[in-house]
Amino acid sequence: MQDMMSRYKQTLNAGVLYDSSDEQMLAYQHELVERLERFNRTPETPEGLKEREAILRQALGTYGEGLYIVPPIYANWGLKNVHVGRNVVFNFNVCLVDDADIFIGDDCQIGPGCHIVTAQHPVCPALRRHKLQYNKPVRLGNNVWLGAGAIILPGVTVGDDAIVAAGSVVTRDVEPGVIVAGSPARVLRRITERDDRFYDGDRAIPEQLLEKYGR
Repeated sequence: MQDMMSRYKQTLNAGVLYDSSDEQMLAYQHELVERLERFNRTPETPEGLKEREAILRQALGTYGEGLYIVPPIYANWGLKNVHVGRNVVFNFNVCLVDDADIFIGDDCQIGPGCHIVTAQHPVCPALRRHKLQYNKPVRLGNNVWLGAGAIILPGVTVGDDAIVAAGSVVTRDVEPGVIVAGSPARVLRRITERDDRFYDGDRAIPEQLLEKYGR
């Protein structure tokens, strides 16, 4: 499989138009997706969790320690173009259109039903009719939180510590340390030192938690 992946890798990440209906490419994709479907079918037992980890180590482009994925998860290249850092959590029903590389930093939280998309199609009707497409990699920095149902579109970079509110559609880069929301997503505010002391508005973070988990 690795030799087959290297055959397509440059095209997938180059931003050039290519035929996404190529039969040999699709056959390879089907193999990768079937492996991910085996992951989704594993039971919630100690043995099943071990099987999940073994599958993920084979499936992911880069496997970071401390990874936790709640099935089901979907990826049309079977996670082969997904690269995760350490201590990353995916909630259920995440969809990764991983035609190009998706880079996810350390300590990220991906909420239920999120979509991260790298594939695009040309506006030209004739080219779309023949299933041509091109791709743009997506990058999430460290400690990014994507709220439930957030959509990250091709070519976007989300900076360290940023939060994307639930249901937002991110069409352009997000700078580090901000909260964005809406469709298209816009900056609501910066994350400040006050957020180190309060949560859910004006509720004080208990001192014992600050001592244990504070920066």
